[in-house]
Amino acid sequence: MGFFLVCFYGAFALISLVNLVFMRRARVPSGPTGNHAETICILIPARNEEGNLARLLPALLGPGSDGTRRPKVYVFDDESEDGTAQVAAANGAIVIRPREPLPKGWTGKNRACHELAKAATEDSNAEWFLFLDADVYPEPGFVAAVLGLTTQVRRRTAVISGFPRIIPGSGVEPLFLAWVGWVLLATNPYGLVSLTGRGHNRFTNGQFGCWRVKVYTDLWPNETLKGRILEDVLIGRLCADQGIGVEVANLSEVMGVKMYETWRETLDGMSKNSYEITGSVSGSIGTAALLLFISWGWLLAGRLMVVAVGLLLLSGLFCIWTVRSKPYGLPLLPIAISIGSFTILRSMVWHRRGQVKWKGRTYS
Repeated sequence: MGFFLVCFYGAFALISLVNLVFMRRARVPSGPTGNHAETICILIPARNEEGNLARLLPALLGPGSDGTRRPKVYVFDDESEDGTAQVAAANGAIVIRPREPLPKGWTGKNRACHELAKAATEDSNAEWFLFLDADVYPEPGFVAAVLGLTTQVRRRTAVISGFPRIIPGSGVEPLFLAWVGWVLLATNPYGLVSLTGRGHNRFTNGQFGCWRVKVYTDLWPNETLKGRILEDVLIGRLCADQGIGVEVANLSEVMGVKMYETWRETLDGMSKNSYEITGSVSGSIGTAALLLFISWGWLLAGRLMVVAVGLLLLSGLFCIWTVRSKPYGLPLLPIAISIGSFTILRSMVWHRRGQVKWKGRTYS
C-alpha cells in the first residue's frame, strides 16, 4: 500500500513539474514589436463591472510604451445596473448592448460572448478574438505578449488559453480556491502537449481565450453551449471533439486575476461551476470521494507516509511556482483539497435543486 501511494502522489508531482518546465510562457517582449494590434481585438463581457473596467480599460487602451498600437476593445454591457456602459465608453471601448432581456435557455456570459463576436466580426478585420474577463489585471506590454503568443503557436492551434497569476482575496479566501489550481495543474500535462504538439488537454479558461476568428465563427462555441454554466471547460471539450488544437499557456508573467474577495464568494462561485465538470450525481460523488482520498490517503502509507505527503506537497509547490503564487498556504494543501471535495458535493445539490445563482440570476 505504501509503495502504491508513493507512486500515486509521485504522478501528481511529475505532472505538475512537467507543466512548470514545459508550458509555453507568455512574456513581454524586451524591445519594440512593431504595429500589429490590428490583428487582434479584445472582447469583454461585463455585468456590473464599472469598477473593474475603470482599472482594466486604461491598461488596454491607454498610451503605451511597448511599440504596439492599441487594439479595438468591445464591451458587452450585460443588463448592468451600474455605470458599466458609461465607464466603457469613456475609456474608448465600443459598447454593445443587448436588444432584449436574456433569452430563455441562455446563460449571461454565453450570450455576451456570442454577441461580442458577432459585433466584432462585422466591425473588425482582426485575425484573432481575445476574450477577457473584466477582473483580470494585465501587466504593461500585455497586448504585445499576446501578439507574441499568436506568432509562436503551431498552425494547428486555433485557440490559446492559459493560467494567469492568482491575486488572493482576504483572510482564508486562498484556501477555498487553492484546490482548483492544484487539480488543474497536477492532473493534466499541458506542458507535454505543448512540447510535443500531440494530444489534447480538453481545457480552456474563460478568463483568457484567444481564438482564430475563422475557427470561432465556424464553430460559434458560446451559442453551441448557450445554456451551460461552466462554458469554458466545456468549450475545451468541444474543441477536442472537433479536432481543434488548443495551446494552454503560462500567463502568470503578463496577467493576474482576482476572482473573489472572501471565502464565501469563492465557495459560492465554485459551487456554481463544479457540477458541470462531473456532469452527474455519480460523477460528483466519485470525484468528491477521490479528492478526499487524495487529501488524506497518505496517512495509509505506513513507513512511507512522510514520502507520500512530501510528494503531495511538492506537487502543490510546483503548481504555486508555475503561476507565481504565494506559498503560505502550502502546508494546508490537504485541507484545501478537502474543501474541493465539499464544494463539488455542494454544487451537485445546488444544481439538482435548481438553486444556481450568480450575479443576480438564477439558473435551473
